[in-house]
Amino acid sequence: MDNNTEKTQPSSGNPAIRRPYGDPADWFESVYTSADNDIQQVPWTRQSNAQFLLPWLAQHKGHMSTYGQALVIGCGLGDDAETLAQQQQRVTAFDFSPQAIAWCRQRFPTSRVDYQVADLFQLPATFQQAFKFVFESRTIQSLPPELHTRAIEAIADCVAPGGTLLLICYARDADEPTAGPPWFLTRSELDHFLQHGLLEISFQDQVVAGVRHFIAAYKKGA
Repeated sequence: MDNNTEKTQPSSGNPAIRRPYGDPADWFESVYTSADNDIQQVPWTRQSNAQFLLPWLAQHKGHMSTYGQALVIGCGLGDDAETLAQQQQRVTAFDFSPQAIAWCRQRFPTSRVDYQVADLFQLPATFQQAFKFVFESRTIQSLPPELHTRAIEAIADCVAPGGTLLLICYARDADEPTAGPPWFLTRSELDHFLQHGLLEISFQDQVVAGVRHFIAAYKKGA
């Protein structure tokens, strides 16, 4: 295991975290179920995106009303979706863990967010090119590297013409090893978005809490 991976796998009393990683859906569902409604037993819920998402939303506040329907990829326990909903966005958020979605609805019983159980690789046809704003945080890296390109294609397909994708992920150089989960992403992997109708409009490479991140925004042609 490389040093970066060690920094991003907090200790947890949840035994499911230490299970061998086989099928992603089974592994994540096991983690959520074993957590038994204790958020502290789901390590990635401690990795707040507020420090990334809120400044970006503030900077683009004048455009948010034009974005229309927003989508959160792999929403986990719903915090990012709720942040977007507070910006007057109509938000759809999905996760392939039924337990995670049930937990979202329990945590936010009066939420305006449309929480759905869905598989990134088998999304409803209604998702295709349907969302003016798409937020992806650390979903791709939760999948084995051989699935990264497929995940990127699926996410790009959700962005509507003229729409924006904001992405946050753990970062590494191409010659750095990565052992997961999570599997850190390289810049060249993210360049696959450019092959699927998206234009890169901003890119940051920064270290936060000792972990290197890419924060990238893309625009799809109208």
